[in-house]
Amino acid sequence: MQIGPLFNVGGNQVDRKEVNPELIRTMADSARNIKTEGNPAPAAWTELADRVSKDDQVSPEDLQQILDLSKSCYKHHRQLHTDLKASGYKDRKIRAELQDLHVFEAGASKVKESVALAQSQVAVQALAGASFGPIGLVSAFVTHANLQKKALEPLMTQIQGLRDGTSPSLFQGNKAEGVRGPEVWKKMNDLLDGAVASGNAGKPVEVNAQYYELTNQEIVGKLAQAAQAGNKVRVNVDPGRLVAYQGSHVVIDEVPDKMRALLQLSQTKGDVGISMYPISKQLGNPNNLMHRKGLRVGEQFFLSGMNANKGSGENVDVGYVLEGPAARQLVQNFARDVEHSSNATLEEVFGEKPLAEFMDGDINMRARGLASLIDCAGGPSPAGTQLPKINNYAELKALADKHGERALDYTDLKMAELDQALQSGREIPLSKKGKKKFLELVERTLDASRTPKNLKRLADIGLPEGKVAGTSAVALADYPEERQALMLTAIQEAEEFVYMPAFVITRSVASMLVARRDELKAEGKELDIRVIADPGVYPDGGTPNEYGVKFLENAGVPVRWALLPRTDEHDRKVHAKAMLTENGEFFGSTNFSNKGLTDNWEQSGYVRIDPKDKAARQGHDLAVADFLQMWDDKSFELNTLEKGLEMRERSKGDKDYEVQADEARYGIVRSVIRGIENVEKASATFIQQQASDPKTAERISELVEEGYDDGSATLMAVREKMGDDAFFKALENLEQRQNLEKLK
Repeated sequence: MQIGPLFNVGGNQVDRKEVNPELIRTMADSARNIKTEGNPAPAAWTELADRVSKDDQVSPEDLQQILDLSKSCYKHHRQLHTDLKASGYKDRKIRAELQDLHVFEAGASKVKESVALAQSQVAVQALAGASFGPIGLVSAFVTHANLQKKALEPLMTQIQGLRDGTSPSLFQGNKAEGVRGPEVWKKMNDLLDGAVASGNAGKPVEVNAQYYELTNQEIVGKLAQAAQAGNKVRVNVDPGRLVAYQGSHVVIDEVPDKMRALLQLSQTKGDVGISMYPISKQLGNPNNLMHRKGLRVGEQFFLSGMNANKGSGENVDVGYVLEGPAARQLVQNFARDVEHSSNATLEEVFGEKPLAEFMDGDINMRARGLASLIDCAGGPSPAGTQLPKINNYAELKALADKHGERALDYTDLKMAELDQALQSGREIPLSKKGKKKFLELVERTLDASRTPKNLKRLADIGLPEGKVAGTSAVALADYPEERQALMLTAIQEAEEFVYMPAFVITRSVASMLVARRDELKAEGKELDIRVIADPGVYPDGGTPNEYGVKFLENAGVPVRWALLPRTDEHDRKVHAKAMLTENGEFFGSTNFSNKGLTDNWEQSGYVRIDPKDKAARQGHDLAVADFLQMWDDKSFELNTLEKGLEMRERSKGDKDYEVQADEARYGIVRSVIRGIENVEKASATFIQQQASDPKTAERISELVEEGYDDGSATLMAVREKMGDDAFFKALENLEQRQNLEKLK
């Protein structure tokens, strides 16, 4: 809720601290000097400022004048920067106009955001009952997520149900075992190993696997072993996409790998049913994701944020093994998704338009995709078979020859060009023949999923008994409004702390954290918020987390970038989508992005810890300790707001000083991201050196045998060898880490 006196802007009651006659006067004084098409005469701006001062409000007509100029300033702003750079930053007239534009646009942004927030509050209050609490949080989310009005009512209904305990998404009487870090991958392996052992002992269990990525041959192989041991195995996967990330350049490297895994399982002896989720039919947009990550073995369901592909096991992730009524509901959700996937057509999976454009499109793969495509042309090889890593043309040719294929048929590149592309890891454009081979693979996989035997198996999914197994309350989020409501509820219930390891953090989620902090502050309480954001890199060198991080910095919320030691070229990530509070934890597959919360097919949970459950409370305490250890030893803090102001100190007298500092943050973020990447690459070299002695190598093998992935096993063995203090001290002393610290 807004606090303090209000100010009328176009009929919207906004916070007077943010927008007031003084701000409008400053904006008008600068608007007079902006030379862009459609800008009213200078006198019109003087008159506007005078009216606002006299009437103590901004009329709808005056608001529209501000919005119109703001819209026309977008291209003009970019052009002024271009012209100033072309002048060698010496043209004072351009600089003066740019300053005025900066001042006006900074004010216009405040006006637009304040109006949007006020309108959201009105909409929320109109639907809220007397007992509805989180008006401020919901309003902040609606504003920054651009949530449509039609989605607001079901969201608020879900929130109210979670608050008063009447929500059908809330399940009592569960056993909930929290798992995090390298233990997540080990738990996936342990559950599958248990299924194999149970089947071999004549006590078969049901196994269900639903994953965005299910390509790791260790996991695929164990699913096959589970079926061979007499267990019923059902699989549902995301098929991948045939659309470009940007423009028309399409990369489909992961799709052949996904098809290969499904074909391997379909050819396994035993009771296996395979399916791929029809993205285009069910989600409406072929660019959306079936992003769920769940593994059911018998009465237990392991819901997490971890994929089942190569490299996932060493990412920072969180999950819970659930047993009880919540596990039964999760399997019901899985069975429904499998039913929706049964008998899917190529168009329902990938979309009519991408398929129509495929043969004439710019379609590319890397070595991984080509290897899987070739392996499937002559097979595929049995489940659990790891393909050789392809580093050059000779290795690709050897694989193709083995399967009776001609490597050069898959691309129009010459032999030398293909060799160079493979050595450098570049994308390889597919030839017409290569595209046909790909489409044949997809059709073949779909055909395998549509056989009468497979369809009969997909229709045969038994549910866990779902009996009371513990004392933890678990709320499950299936549909978008449920995911949004669950996240909002977790934040609203926090009164002591919110700790977030986040693969993605956007302004919509950041704004709710700030809103909750401000609510508690008004009550005289302090909320400890800490966010560790993954420094994932966009092609332009930026990061998807830039705007969310900046929002938190602007609000004075502590936020850091993850700084994770590597063991090889794989970029370890904070892949968790978790929110830890004193009451419990939000977790699952849902990224804290607008796409994750609204468009993709996700699944998350919120475990409320029973204070009387000693084991659950101990697990929660370990989760808190784990986050704080990452905060201390595996993160990097550089406040770009403070750094930007410092870098533009010489311009402190300029009227657009703060805007100049804000623009400087663009480069600061990219410098930090590059620096972190350099540190992580250097850490890989260091750790490989430490892991090279026979004793450490033997320990790594032991840990892999126990179920840890290679990367985590290597990190664990090296830390055991050196001790934590010496390990982290050595990383701090790396030259690249010292260079990163100099950015401060």
